[in-house]
Amino acid sequence: MSYVVFDIETTGLDTWNDRIIEIGAVKVEGGQVIEEFNMLINPGVPIPANVSAINNIYDNMVADAKLPGEVLYRFHEFIKDTEYLVGHNAKRFDYPFLQSEFDRHFVKFNPFVVKDTVWFARSKIKGLRSYSLAALCRIFNIKNEDAHRALSDVYATHYVYLELLKR
Repeated sequence: MSYVVFDIETTGLDTWNDRIIEIGAVKVEGGQVIEEFNMLINPGVPIPANVSAINNIYDNMVADAKLPGEVLYRFHEFIKDTEYLVGHNAKRFDYPFLQSEFDRHFVKFNPFVVKDTVWFARSKIKGLRSYSLAALCRIFNIKNEDAHRALSDVYATHYVYLELLKR
């Protein structure tokens, strides 16, 4: 059984007006990572300073990055044969953002089943004050060295997902 754990970084929270600036993902088979995907995207708009302060992605880092259509096409090629996607808060944020960007850039996108570690954690661990990725990493003693960068958050989400599967 293969699945892809993914995460995105964006210029903001609005799927209509904001843009994806980084996509990270790992393909997993038998609980083991077999392939990585990580690309910055030139969003064509400035990255707000308050966003850069969180994810440490700045305009100069994306200035020479690939344009959204190309990155989204490559990402779709990466995920197209997988059984499902896994993400943290993916059902409310990452996946709808991806759908919006695929539509905006006319990249054909087939719907995927999405397993959300926020919802999964709520069903497995009752009564937490927070189900944030940081909170779950603390509970499971998982290090997320570069939090709020896509690939680092992907690995943290992957390890959280594996821990939740054990319960």
